[in-house]
Amino acid sequence: MFSHKHSIHNILIGLFLFSNTLYSQTITETDTIPATDFTFDTKLLHLPVKPLVIYPDTLILETGALPFVFNKSRIDIVPLTPPLFEKYYPSLEEQFFPDKLFSDKNNRNYLHKKAYNEILDNHKELIRYTKKDMTGEVVEVTKMNPTIFKSLFKIDYELDTDTVNKPQRYHPKRKYWVWKGTHFLQFSQTDNSGNWSNPDVGSINLLSTQSINGSYQKNRLQITQSLEWRLNFANNPNDTVHWYRISEDRLRSYTTVGLQAFKRWSYSSNLEFTTQLIPNFVGNKRDLISSFLSPLRLNAGLGMNYTLNKFYPNKKYPKLPGKKVVFMADISPLSIQYVDLLRSVSNPSQFGIQKGSSQLDLGTTINGKLTVNMSKNVSYMTRIKYFTNYKRTNFEWEHDLNMPINRFFSMRVYLFTTFDDARVRDTKFGYVQIQETLSFGFNYAW
Repeated sequence: MFSHKHSIHNILIGLFLFSNTLYSQTITETDTIPATDFTFDTKLLHLPVKPLVIYPDTLILETGALPFVFNKSRIDIVPLTPPLFEKYYPSLEEQFFPDKLFSDKNNRNYLHKKAYNEILDNHKELIRYTKKDMTGEVVEVTKMNPTIFKSLFKIDYELDTDTVNKPQRYHPKRKYWVWKGTHFLQFSQTDNSGNWSNPDVGSINLLSTQSINGSYQKNRLQITQSLEWRLNFANNPNDTVHWYRISEDRLRSYTTVGLQAFKRWSYSSNLEFTTQLIPNFVGNKRDLISSFLSPLRLNAGLGMNYTLNKFYPNKKYPKLPGKKVVFMADISPLSIQYVDLLRSVSNPSQFGIQKGSSQLDLGTTINGKLTVNMSKNVSYMTRIKYFTNYKRTNFEWEHDLNMPINRFFSMRVYLFTTFDDARVRDTKFGYVQIQETLSFGFNYAW
């Protein structure tokens, strides 16, 4: 009895060892996966699909689309592993426990091997190449780093800078002339002292001020040019002959040419030209008070020029703009002043002409101008002119306070005072004439 059971056990053990031997030889020689377990095949055919991740520096090859290459000597029974995949032989744990720890390792090349086995079994006519048809050595695949930033930002220290084309330097053309201007068109209220050149005018009127200033500097040569036209135009309902009245009409041009001597001083010459454009008449009469080139004033001089341009930052509020001060003075010990009337006027003496229609004086002239930008919007300008021929004196003092509300609207206070002892003395104001203007309206600066 024991011998019978013992023989049965020996037979079962022998069959088990024999089956294992056949299985290992089959795996080694054919590189195939036995498909005896239907459950095992079903699970492997339904592999979990992982999302496809594509990187910009990655080349993806689908080996299923590559040509089939087989060993010609073993073509009947031996399929080759795809060339881009290493050979893999499943162990006993992977074969009998596919759902355990080694399932991912077993499923790695299953589909590829399944396809190769299918071709060997049923479609040998598709095989066109074998190992013997391939010549040359196998080129090893170069390992690619996971990032290319190192090569992108690599610094080439061996670059020869002498062979590199340097960018052409841009040389902008220098602008020697710098221009700026201010333009005012405002409604105003005007009054005067009574002995003004155009007396008895007090009304609400329209004020227009156009000013253009330019400066030129090249090496030691300095040129400044200022052109201003002020027109105070008012209606005159009491005049039956002329419907308008001119309270102020002054066209003034001032030019200086200097050669820098040292620091802020320069040798200079200046020329001032003053006249008016629109004719003005006596009320209810056709007598002419003044007109274009009547009067015509010219003043020219030689001397020295002093210029100061300084900026004072706002210490209390550093982010706000500070104060800018510009001061200019022309001192001309040698100067000439000429006044001419090209048309006859009712009262030539109000222009300083004592006899005839013209007058020429030699003397000394001092011109000064101060501009203070108190803030970004508020500015103040004052100008003086002093001329003397050592017998008579002509003095002008001008004040202009500009208070812009925004870029296009502002309020201005203007005061103009003159003194000329060549005129007829007034019983109240003497030789002094005063003009005051308070205005509000359009303002533009560039």
